[in-house]
Amino acid sequence: MASSVNQNLCNSELVCQFSMHHGHGWFCLSEWQLPIDLTAIRTLNLSTMEFVMQARSLFAVSVVLMLCCSDLPSTAQNPGNPNSNPINNRPLTSSLANAQETSIGQRVFYDPDQVQTVHLKIEEVDQRRMIEALPECIYVPALFRWRDQTVSRVGVRFKGNSSSNPNQLHKRSYLIKFSKYEKDQRFLGMERISLDNGIQFGSLFSEPIITDILRALGQDTHRCNYAKLYVNEDYRGVYVNVERIDESFIERHFPSPTGGLWKNDVGGPGGNLQYIGDNPEAYSKAFEAKNSKAKDEIGNLITLIQRVNRVPQNDVEQMLDQNMKVDDFLKTTAVMLFSGAFDQLTGWGPHNYYLYRAPATEKWHYLPWDLDVGFSEVAFGRIHILEDWHAAWPVPLGVRNPLLERIIGNPALLARYRSHASDILENHFEPDRLCQIVDTKYALIREALATDPFPKRRATVPGDQNYDDIVESIKQFIRKRYQTAKSQLENPGLRPQPRQQNHGMPVQMSERLQKVTHKAEGIQRRLQQIQQTMQQISRLLQQGKLSEAEQLIEALEQLTASETIPQPTR
Repeated sequence: MASSVNQNLCNSELVCQFSMHHGHGWFCLSEWQLPIDLTAIRTLNLSTMEFVMQARSLFAVSVVLMLCCSDLPSTAQNPGNPNSNPINNRPLTSSLANAQETSIGQRVFYDPDQVQTVHLKIEEVDQRRMIEALPECIYVPALFRWRDQTVSRVGVRFKGNSSSNPNQLHKRSYLIKFSKYEKDQRFLGMERISLDNGIQFGSLFSEPIITDILRALGQDTHRCNYAKLYVNEDYRGVYVNVERIDESFIERHFPSPTGGLWKNDVGGPGGNLQYIGDNPEAYSKAFEAKNSKAKDEIGNLITLIQRVNRVPQNDVEQMLDQNMKVDDFLKTTAVMLFSGAFDQLTGWGPHNYYLYRAPATEKWHYLPWDLDVGFSEVAFGRIHILEDWHAAWPVPLGVRNPLLERIIGNPALLARYRSHASDILENHFEPDRLCQIVDTKYALIREALATDPFPKRRATVPGDQNYDDIVESIKQFIRKRYQTAKSQLENPGLRPQPRQQNHGMPVQMSERLQKVTHKAEGIQRRLQQIQQTMQQISRLLQQGKLSEAEQLIEALEQLTASETIPQPTR
């Protein structure tokens, strides 16, 4: 005798019905009717009624399609009438099933509680090419494998400044581009993934912890976890498996249509959101258009920057509420401060972030990126995170940040920031809780780290002896940061002023030094570009590709024409 459970769920958008018959089920959405294997539902760890309730969302509908119908013909059979077409003769396409399969696959791939195993097969000749090309990071073909999924002819290259150093002793980061040689090729719907070496101040822990917190706050942030990497079956150690912020990320987080996406990678004029005029070229070094919309809509970015700088102070709150997801930005500012992620727009380095403008709301979203720098009290001997980054006045000392200046200059916005910051501090940065999270992350990879073939220390902290030292130093920072931040938020006092640094150096001299230091860093990046271009020209000449070499020579002439390139002394 058949047992049955019926539940009707109605709202203005859909009508759902689920019934159980001899261990199988039917799920109905309006006129659509699809068979369900209840065993599949049980794999979701849901009771039947819980599943029915969750089926009100399109997500649950798609889960059914993926789990239960992906192997069915386009005319699924109705148990009541084997010859009938339960979807009224409509073809059952696999688009929803494929979309949900992709979504589930991505969640498995970035499950924060799992350590993935990734295999790359790269021919030895191509591995040599990658090393010989440094400091240029070139793509070579490879085969990618994760679990039972294999993707052929993917592009692989080293990524990041540390990895481009030919003399690097630490592990090198990898960027894997699935569409490099096959334009439409994807892995779980993604065009790229990153395997980051985790050798900066935050080691392997900073990015996973910070993104977990941002996600818990409801922020649109990239996902990451850990992965063990094997290249030609040779174990290369533990990496941070990082989702890229690209069009597939935008499609997942924001409704259609797609808006403009810009990346500020290495900084440049206007990169701190300082208005430097209406000429788009003036901002081109700081902001890279990451999709066609961004290329067409650079004027929207300039308008935002102009408003941030020029709107009267009394109108700042209204202007920002109309143009930005302000509270998201305020929360992100607090998370960056508490975690010591100083290499961001909200810290000492106005780079490592994306800006996305959602057409549906015409609002801007700030998306932080490259979060491996964190949880360190002092960086490079000159950035004092705890002393010079006040939790109640979140503009780091000595930094010019137009957006944060407008925020702290507006009492209502400053109060909103402090309210968010106090909640975030207690709920996410309380030392006992956060140190336990660090221990949990460490436990996930401790065994794999024991056989990691690379130095067990951070490149930026030569005093490290092992990962136990690294974890303990991160915990010490967490405890100190919490205590200082709690005191500062409870008693904000007056805004701190830049102190005299470097053996009594006056503030004006310190600002000049900081300015020339940033300029020198820009020159250093330019020199690196010149070196890479010269190496490319040399290879092209050796291959007899004279026309291509000539094009690069023209580019080299432009690079060396700038007056900022130092001339050799005589």
